[in-house]
Amino acid sequence: MAIFILGGDDDEHAVHMLGHLRHRGADAVLLDSRWFPASLSLSFDPRSGQGAFGLPGGRDIPLDAVEAVYWRVYHGAWTPELPHPGQGFIAQNDARGLFESVLLRLPTRWVNGWNAFQLHQTKPAQLAIVAELDMAVPATLVTNDRTRLAAFAQAHPSLIFKPVQGGAHARRLTPAHLDLANLDSLAVAPVTLQEEVPGTNVRAFVAGERVMACEIATDRLDYRDDPAPQIVPHELPEATKASCLAAAAALDLVWTGIDFRLTPEGRYVFLEANPSPMFLGFEERTGLPLTESLAELLLPA
Repeated sequence: MAIFILGGDDDEHAVHMLGHLRHRGADAVLLDSRWFPASLSLSFDPRSGQGAFGLPGGRDIPLDAVEAVYWRVYHGAWTPELPHPGQGFIAQNDARGLFESVLLRLPTRWVNGWNAFQLHQTKPAQLAIVAELDMAVPATLVTNDRTRLAAFAQAHPSLIFKPVQGGAHARRLTPAHLDLANLDSLAVAPVTLQEEVPGTNVRAFVAGERVMACEIATDRLDYRDDPAPQIVPHELPEATKASCLAAAAALDLVWTGIDFRLTPEGRYVFLEANPSPMFLGFEERTGLPLTESLAELLLPA
């Protein structure tokens, strides 16, 4: 039985887990969606659910021989350039349609599966689900309506803004951002506005029923902008651990990194749950057993 690592050899986390699982004796296999359809073959019978992956090296792996999948990163299918744009559009959609059908229907243990990643791609929905659990979340507005944006900014004097889906770091909102030229950009794309929560950055890793956390000391608004943040282990209250498990379950996550801000008053304010968090730097600085905790989710009991 094979364990797939969905990702490429250009991703250090995918390569790290591939090596670790093989060291543990597992039949770990890298699966890069960019190989499909040029050098990776894929067959699927919708009635029986049977099919197979044909890897670039010639190995054939039936779908029912895939024991677990670590979804590190999905790059989509990469079809070759075609002379006719219409043909290229159809080819891309057909390749993506087959590959993603298998992602949806592959009968295996997912870490994590399709629904978890879709919720991460639709972060306002993810935040709404967590808010329904009565966890503290920041005041947030996601909009392309300049009137409502201006009213929200007036009601909340300290705000950050960031992309709706991700791809850029958080920045503080200034009066200059509210000039007419910037507001015109709302006709191109919406934006997420969120109250800036004072306090300490806390990252909680959930692996199954295990919760491990660290705090990140930095003078940057977004700690990812700091090349050398101070990262140390952090002991979460039992109630916050339970909230982490509840949020992970609601978001279909068995492995996640949850970002909080710990306010001076001691409130843990939820910011985001990542279905494929980077963890090597946190593990190196804190000694938290993150690699092994992730491996235990993938290896047979």
